[in-house]
Amino acid sequence: MNPYEVLQLSPGASREEAKAAYHRLAKMWHPDKFSGDEKQAAEDKFRRILEAYATIKKGVATAQKADLATRTLRAESPKKEKTPQDWVAEAQNGLYAKQYDTALSLSQYCFRYPEVAEEARLIHAWVLEALGRDKKTQARAFEEVLRINPNNTEALVKLSGLFHDLGMPAKAAAMGMKARDLGAYPCPAGAQARLKGTKALFQENGGIINKVIGFIRRT
Repeated sequence: MNPYEVLQLSPGASREEAKAAYHRLAKMWHPDKFSGDEKQAAEDKFRRILEAYATIKKGVATAQKADLATRTLRAESPKKEKTPQDWVAEAQNGLYAKQYDTALSLSQYCFRYPEVAEEARLIHAWVLEALGRDKKTQARAFEEVLRINPNNTEALVKLSGLFHDLGMPAKAAAMGMKARDLGAYPCPAGAQARLKGTKALFQENGGIINKVIGFIRRT
């Protein structure tokens, strides 16, 4: 027996709707209103109406209790506090999603946490590039990464390109040589997309930075 069909209701009807349908149908099919063979049929119908309403009431009450228990559990569960790693991950996601305002603010917020400061500075520098800030500003941002970790190859490679564009070949070569000595190429998978524009400067066959490095080493 489908109690909702008996009470002529849609599945999931509320308790109030079930109650109204019950009163309407019970009044319509009350056995006292019938006689003879019709009385027996009315009694069967009336019994099904009673059972259907009782089933729905029980089901709704159980569902309400379960919902209340769930909401209570959620309210009592302590909220997990975000860690610096969570914040810097959100900043990184903002960079990849081109949500630069979010990435900028979150990366700056993470400067205060030593455990993620290097990554936060690096994200900050890439956001500045994405926003089209001038190359001097970009260079200063990548230099901040090197203040924390002088061997950050991603910052070294990017700075060599920036110094080249700024007409500072000696600095470009110094950064390039250090990056190569640290094995910057082949580029780490995570940095390939971000260093796409700079990578050409280091290509073995006639790369500009390689030419500058060769000149510096010969003099």
